[in-house]
Amino acid sequence: MSKLLNKKKNIILTGASSGIGSALAMRLANADSRLILLARNEQRLLQIAKACEQKQAEVITHLIDISETEKLQALVEKIDAKYPTDLIICNAGIANTIGKKGKAEDWQHICKVIDTNVYGVLASLNPLISQMQQRKSGQIVLVSSLAAYYGMALTPAYCASKAAVKAYGESLLAWLKPDGIKVNIVYPGFVKSPMSDSFPASKPFLISAEKAADIIVRGIQKNKPSISFPFPLNLGMWFLGAFPTRLSNWIMGMMYGSGSR
Repeated sequence: MSKLLNKKKNIILTGASSGIGSALAMRLANADSRLILLARNEQRLLQIAKACEQKQAEVITHLIDISETEKLQALVEKIDAKYPTDLIICNAGIANTIGKKGKAEDWQHICKVIDTNVYGVLASLNPLISQMQQRKSGQIVLVSSLAAYYGMALTPAYCASKAAVKAYGESLLAWLKPDGIKVNIVYPGFVKSPMSDSFPASKPFLISAEKAADIIVRGIQKNKPSISFPFPLNLGMWFLGAFPTRLSNWIMGMMYGSGSR
């Protein structure tokens, strides 16, 4: 039995119905876990809940779009009052790209990305932080992206949103450590999912959602502040952030061009 799940723990997981989220739900499902799964696709959410129950996990589902932040905060507060949160994984996220021939992103799509990827994360955590501080325990996992290290021309709003999650997670690390609260920031590269399927360019070092979930859970168990993968892409994105901007832009241009031109 893993140290993470050596007793019944209350685990909130957002974006639980597909991709990394569904793989994480399956990876964490066993008789010692109470999984509280949040997602906006009812059919897929119920399917993953049933699969987790077959692994003897107790499963509670909530159908919600996390961009509805007032509703989300009320729900998380209600959940924590009944099942004090041991672990929350803020995984839900969406992506968007620029249009053909470098056309700007639609403003409504930009807002949806920010509302989901940034405000959705903050709203998921805001009702919990003070409660975890009082309990002097808890673990917070924020799923950012390797795109947080250097913006890609194809996905400006998405990269900006994941950079915001990175910065917020880094702030939480320093802020909440004295209260005994663990914080882990996840930086995945390309992971096989409906989101990655919609990316209109090459996806170097693509890995399965199941492999990503294994890496993430191992990182959570070891309480690694930064969980980034796969290594070659992780190293490359780190260097892009460290190189002079002109050089980094030239490298990105060689890989992806200046957009969808």
